[in-house]
Amino acid sequence: MKLFTRTLSLLLIASLTLFFANCGGDDPKAAPEEEQLDKLSQTWDIVSADLDGTDRTADFANFDLIISGSFDSDNPEGPYDYDVTGSRPTPSPWPDAANGNGGTWTFAATPDGDSGLIVRDDGIGMGYEIVGGQLTVTFNFTGAGYAGARTAQVEGDWTFVFN
Repeated sequence: MKLFTRTLSLLLIASLTLFFANCGGDDPKAAPEEEQLDKLSQTWDIVSADLDGTDRTADFANFDLIISGSFDSDNPEGPYDYDVTGSRPTPSPWPDAANGNGGTWTFAATPDGDSGLIVRDDGIGMGYEIVGGQLTVTFNFTGAGYAGARTAQVEGDWTFVFN
């Protein structure tokens, strides 16, 4: 009888252990867009600007890219907000937030790790990557640009690096 009682006690303890080990489960994982929005949402200070291999950093003195927004699980791709501040050349591939030309952007595809593709509300698709606390944004700009009409000074492949 002692053997039966001990066996029954051990089975009860093992069953309770398994039961409580399976309770609760993991918290649901955040959507990739939410994780990326959390990483992107801040004020980014310019480190460098490049147009088709030519350094244009001096044209963007004190330039900041401000990304913000609240994640909406019903519409994870956005839109979210951005503004730009500081000096910009004329013409520029960026709208001038001081003149009410900030804008919105959306995720063009589900982010993969710390990189992805976003689209500004003016239709410009921008690749981005966050590595070591730096944001690199690349895009091709065509057209006259903002606040100017000399397309040769603004058209082409841009690479911006921000801290």
